[in-house]
Amino acid sequence: MAVLLFAGLASAQSGSAIPEAKDLVRVSAAPVTVAAGGRAAVRVTLGVREGWHINANPPAQDYMIATVVSLEAADGLSGGKPVYPPGRQAKLSFETSALLVYDHEAVVTLPLSAAAGAAGGAHTLKGTIAFQACNDQVCLPPAKVPFEVDVTVGGAGAGTSPAARESAGTAAGPPPLTGAAAAPPSGAGAGFATAPPTGAAAAVADNPIARLFARGSLPAYLGLFLIGLALNLTPCVYPMLGVTLSIFGARKAAPPLQVFGLALLYVLGMATMYCTLGVVAALSGGLFGAALGSPPVQIGIGVLLVALSLSMFGLYTLQPPPWLLERVGGAGAGNAVGIFLSGLVVGVIAAPCVGPPVAALVLLVGAKGDVMFGFTSFFTLAMGLGAPYLLLGTFSGLLRRMPRSGEWMIWVERLFGTILLSVGAFYVLVGVAPKWAFSVMPAALLAGGVYLGFLERSAATRAGFRWMKRGVGVAAVAGGIAIIATTPTQSITFPPLDEAAFAAALEAGQPVMLDFTANWCAPCHELERFTFSDRRVREATKGFRTFRVDLTHYDSAESEGLRRRYQVAGVPSVLFIKPDGNEVRPARVEGFLAPEVFLERVRLANGAVKAAG
Repeated sequence: MAVLLFAGLASAQSGSAIPEAKDLVRVSAAPVTVAAGGRAAVRVTLGVREGWHINANPPAQDYMIATVVSLEAADGLSGGKPVYPPGRQAKLSFETSALLVYDHEAVVTLPLSAAAGAAGGAHTLKGTIAFQACNDQVCLPPAKVPFEVDVTVGGAGAGTSPAARESAGTAAGPPPLTGAAAAPPSGAGAGFATAPPTGAAAAVADNPIARLFARGSLPAYLGLFLIGLALNLTPCVYPMLGVTLSIFGARKAAPPLQVFGLALLYVLGMATMYCTLGVVAALSGGLFGAALGSPPVQIGIGVLLVALSLSMFGLYTLQPPPWLLERVGGAGAGNAVGIFLSGLVVGVIAAPCVGPPVAALVLLVGAKGDVMFGFTSFFTLAMGLGAPYLLLGTFSGLLRRMPRSGEWMIWVERLFGTILLSVGAFYVLVGVAPKWAFSVMPAALLAGGVYLGFLERSAATRAGFRWMKRGVGVAAVAGGIAIIATTPTQSITFPPLDEAAFAAALEAGQPVMLDFTANWCAPCHELERFTFSDRRVREATKGFRTFRVDLTHYDSAESEGLRRRYQVAGVPSVLFIKPDGNEVRPARVEGFLAPEVFLERVRLANGAVKAAG
């Protein structure tokens, strides 16, 4: 739906050039007087050009960019939570349902507090309005316009009366929408922030997770839980569901409540890892999971999984040392420790795949500087990620309660071992030869199908089970052949970023597509293998000069400089740069996107390029 919102960029309004955002919204703030230690209210008037509108706060749809007014604290003066006027319902051509907008003029009220020690006299506070301007056909990229507020700090009793200050912006409700736009004071609303914001505060301002929290805690935490749940569909998290089956499926029978408790402990292990990683990432400011995605760590994880898989083929039996069992309170306690540590490992393995959403949360946590908020937000995200594992762990453990388990269970254990071995091989290749990592799936289906269907001899005397094994083997082999047959052989060519060639392309009027990637990033290879190889994507991007930025060594000075320059929080990220050097920000790709969705971003970028030309 977001693409529909921006689709109008492909055409100019009635054949004329599209105006800049700074010419569409003008901002003025009335001077205010406040007593030291008191409160007052700042009225910010937004004047919108005739025929245009900006989204209300909150907007009609979650994907729309709300208008946000903010005030920087200075000299003992600080602004509170803005009170926004209700939006006017408007029916526009690009949306089937009515939207909530501000047009003509809107007044936002910001509570203002003065510290008891605030210096008396005149002060000037700086503020910004972040918005997206649209008309009935065209939506411009999000923009920011600065404004200033003249504040006079007086003695006790100066300014607004205590009763009025107490109720400012609350009891009276938001001001109504009125008529024509008011002219801003000198220097207010005339500029447009062409330079992109920097630092944590800037990232939070444009951060969808930050906007989620701005609407209230409960919906925000519910949204985080759902985001965590959705992360299970990312390329290197999804296989972990099979690992969970391997860990729990071959365990001895246990009472249902005990199995549920162990599964919960497994998920809490994942949550512990994510809370720890979140705090470390917030303190270090690095790409989330990048250190854990380094080749040595990837290889170590893969070798560990391969070693664990060998026990399921009967090469050895995992048994904690008797002295350890005695210290922790018996076999049950030993199992609990092992399950918790398994959850920690799964959290490590999944980390490199969840970059963009978690990077956004890291930036928000870093900006807030609240340890409890950091813990609860990451814990909520991790519990969403772990919810399917709780289910799988519980019911996979109950598999052993099936009546008269015999030789056929050996085949089930070999199946789990094959899954674990394949995932381990995948991570070893991600660290050693990333381009070959995605060959593991068809190879595992072919080899595993032949082995499990025709060579593995468990329960060979049972005719029905024997035919079931052969059916599974044939299906697996057919799946492997289908993957090989349907894998494209061509892809978009991305030479390494060359600053001279980059500048020359822009000067020649050619837009640029930048691909930020890393060898340790599994979704990056998914994007290369399945999206960039798609014929439609290759055709749609022919007009772009392509370059690739390798962030494998993410902590190098060069990588850090490029990440800050382009505000890249995670990989994969694909940026579309117009010939004037500005990015088409709404078209930015963060994470793996299927060809159909990626094509929508390319069309949006192409439309913005044509509109700017």
